[in-house]
Amino acid sequence: MKILVTGASGFVGKKLTEKLLKKGHAVYALVRSEQKKKELISKIPEALQKRFSIIFGNLDSPGLGLEMEKMKELKQEGIDIVYHSAAYLSFDDREREKSFNINVEGTRHLLDFSTGIGVKRFFHVSTAYTLGMKEFAEEALHDVDGRFVNSYEESKCHAEHLVFSYRDRMDVSIFRPSIIIGDSVSGEAETTFALYGMLRSFQLFKKRMERRPAELGKTFAFLCDEDSPSNFVPVDYVVSVLTEAAVHGEKEKIYHITNSYELSNGAIFTIIKNSLGLTNVKLLPKEDKDLLSPEEQRFNEPLAVFQTYLSKQVAFDDTNTRSMLDKAGESPVYVDETLLTHMIKSYCRGPVHA
Repeated sequence: MKILVTGASGFVGKKLTEKLLKKGHAVYALVRSEQKKKELISKIPEALQKRFSIIFGNLDSPGLGLEMEKMKELKQEGIDIVYHSAAYLSFDDREREKSFNINVEGTRHLLDFSTGIGVKRFFHVSTAYTLGMKEFAEEALHDVDGRFVNSYEESKCHAEHLVFSYRDRMDVSIFRPSIIIGDSVSGEAETTFALYGMLRSFQLFKKRMERRPAELGKTFAFLCDEDSPSNFVPVDYVVSVLTEAAVHGEKEKIYHITNSYELSNGAIFTIIKNSLGLTNVKLLPKEDKDLLSPEEQRFNEPLAVFQTYLSKQVAFDDTNTRSMLDKAGESPVYVDETLLTHMIKSYCRGPVHA
């Protein structure tokens, strides 16, 4: 198949591009700059590059900013699937306008472009958290008028509705990963978000404590509801589901790419503590934040952006995904204590700079 990928230079997009090439597909990657092109090509094995093409363009502009001749060329070649994995991820509501411009209007530009060149199928990579403040997510569209944790979730919910509004013009499907973490085998993770933002904070906390040996006997509290679950999915599982969808995915279906074995925040915190050798930290429920000392408040600041997710009780239906994987002869993921410990320890072997 001939496949166009947006976000190909991103955390998921790089691995998706390589996996699609290994599966024998021809891949066209939409990139914004020469620098992004160099970064991406350096990650693609030379043996696969003969089926790999770069397209310079952006989601900001109608037609992706491409010349008419290029659009005609792509239409003649015939693109079977567009994987839309590009997005603007920010939990800062001061960037609401930017989130909507990229995640909604950028998606609109890509949808119009795709219909214009005769794309057959459109795969939209969203997030499992378009459910907003609800506690159970079905594999169906959520209400855009609901309450959301942040404008990122809201923008992705609006984008999902937009994608489905094009279902009479091409086959559309939506894929909703939960919190994406590194590779389940190597532990490699080209991201500083979510779990890795937390790890980074604790690594720096440990380094600061090592410079102040007099305080090693003190215990410092971090805000987190230890009984709440966090739903982590390895990036290689996300990519596996997305690539299998090229063969087994169905139109007008929504697929949750989530972990069937949810770990509590308490269990995750214990794994982080043990992996980093931290002995002087404890968890404190979010509602007890007034008990934090001024110093503890400073240590908690880098984690503030994740606080809502560290206290949410959310469950996900993944019936559609399980059905698709069953057809493909694949199994759903189970990120348990053993696997997460391996992944975190593998990641932590890398260099850390204060």
